Amino acid sequence: MGIVWLATLLPVPLAAQGLSVEGEIGLAARSYTRDGALPGQAGSGTEMIGAMRLAVSGGLGFGDFTAELKGRTNARTGATSLDLSKAHVSGDLDGVRWLVGRDVVFWGVTESYNPVNVINQRGDFASTGDEDRLGQTMAMLSFETAGLGNFSLYGLFGFRPFDEPRRSDRLRYYVAGDDRRTLYESGEGVDFALRNTNTVDLGNGSLDYAVSLFSGRDRQPVYLPGCAFKTATVSEATCNAVNADIRASYESLSGRGNAGLLAQVFGAASPATRAFLLGGDSVGAVPYYQDMQQVGLELAYATGDWLFKFEGAQRFTARDNYFAGVIGAEYAFGDVFGSGGGLTVTAEYLYDDRSALQPPTFVEDDVFLAVRYDFNNMSGASLSVGALRDLDSRAMVTTVEASWRLAGNTRVSVSSAIIDADDPFDPLSALDRDDFLEIGLDYFF
Repeated sequence: MGIVWLATLLPVPLAAQGLSVEGEIGLAARSYTRDGALPGQAGSGTEMIGAMRLAVSGGLGFGDFTAELKGRTNARTGATSLDLSKAHVSGDLDGVRWLVGRDVVFWGVTESYNPVNVINQRGDFASTGDEDRLGQTMAMLSFETAGLGNFSLYGLFGFRPFDEPRRSDRLRYYVAGDDRRTLYESGEGVDFALRNTNTVDLGNGSLDYAVSLFSGRDRQPVYLPGCAFKTATVSEATCNAVNADIRASYESLSGRGNAGLLAQVFGAASPATRAFLLGGDSVGAVPYYQDMQQVGLELAYATGDWLFKFEGAQRFTARDNYFAGVIGAEYAFGDVFGSGGGLTVTAEYLYDDRSALQPPTFVEDDVFLAVRYDFNNMSGASLSVGALRDLDSRAMVTTVEASWRLAGNTRVSVSSAIIDADDPFDPLSALDRDDFLEIGLDYFF
């Protein structure tokens, strides 16, 4: 059905100028060894997850056309996602590259976390990672300069809120927001972004850098206590009045108080709203999207077998400002033990000084270590082991991933995650019982 629908988007002249179609179909079995830690979550057992990706591209005479459709379904929970992540025309006009339509843009250089990656909304197509994003409608211009590198300008249209998880979903925060009650700091507008990238020789190596600016809606929501998942005993007027007061209470806050978000919002709310929250009926998490400006910096310095990286973002909001950054290094060992394989070791430090008034995060003062071995054989086999440790709460996430090609177009993957997070004040503790083992099979065409 999705293939037929996607085909209707293709202009008639496309077929005459060459049409390229490629994609993949995957099936994975993910097994959780324990019941979920949060109320309403699915218990232990195995989930069957199906995924697909279909990409079409071709020429239009004046430029090129690209479309990509992604889908994912969970047979156990019934959760289904479908996203037209790419649907754009692009071309080159006197040395200026242009693009109009929906696209996915990645910013970042570090391995564990990419604080500057802000263009696209997070998607749920990746099994556990943050790599896959939802498509964003945009207009983009990009051009090269003689000495300052490349400049890319973006106008971003049609903000896409985060697809809130269901209560039954595993691997989620403590809260599952009611997306029917979503609040925004300002009305719908156009987000803007600018990025400059360049490569310069430095010492015995080369430095890749990127400086970026963003102004628009934060892609991550703040979860406010309010009227959510309304029952029949609460009127719509009451629900709207409570959330309007909650919004005003949150927007009146500023600075970095010692209390948590719930306590600060509750303290600023009216007596009627406080009474509603204490009553408990129809009380839940309300997603709130604030406006923000971001200045980002990416550095990657390569010299010999070393690669040194830095990625940082300074964000400015009406409540307060904060910095998020990652710094680290990679070292590549070639032809390990004469095997012909390559071993890469990565170490990174993650820092985030956001206050309780900002969207929740798992990473504030953490270290990340990873080892990846590429066998460089006919099957393209690889094995990686990674660990993220919180230096404050001592929580740790350990992951193991392996993949290899069975035949020309078929690939097998095996992955697992072990999560140890006992501190109830650490957001990562929501995942404490979400250890899993996953086996997947993907067919590419």
